[in-house]
Amino acid sequence: MSAPGGALAEPISLADRLKARRDARGISQAQAARELDVARTAYRLWELEAARPAPDRWRLVARWLGVSMSTLMLSAGLLSDDEAQDQVQAATRFQAETGQGMDDFAAQAGGDFFRQAQAVIDTSIERGVLTAAEAGQFRDMFDRVRRGLAKRD
Repeated sequence: MSAPGGALAEPISLADRLKARRDARGISQAQAARELDVARTAYRLWELEAARPAPDRWRLVARWLGVSMSTLMLSAGLLSDDEAQDQVQAATRFQAETGQGMDDFAAQAGGDFFRQAQAVIDTSIERGVLTAAEAGQFRDMFDRVRRGLAKRD
């Protein structure tokens, strides 16, 4: 994520990712909204950066865009660059240890996005993918994201 000269590159916004994906597929906002099972108005607001998808839509949006959850959360401004990089490193270790992608594993867990994240953290500790300190950092990060979303509501 670093630009030449060591400066951090600006992540591609969620709105820009949505527009680019929709344009590449040659579909309308209404068609994209149908594929993502949301109202056209909601999708339109996502592209205008006037709203963000709710956590229950994050995995679907990430799959539709063809990106990881960490990339989606970074582009939505929910994670810092360092947090996203930490997630990518943990996901790589998780894949090597379990043979399954972290996002796919989480999607199979029950509950909402945050319960799924907790299931991944718990499994990662059990399998030695994360240290207790790393797990604590991820828990703190997800708690911060959850609190931030609650303030918006």
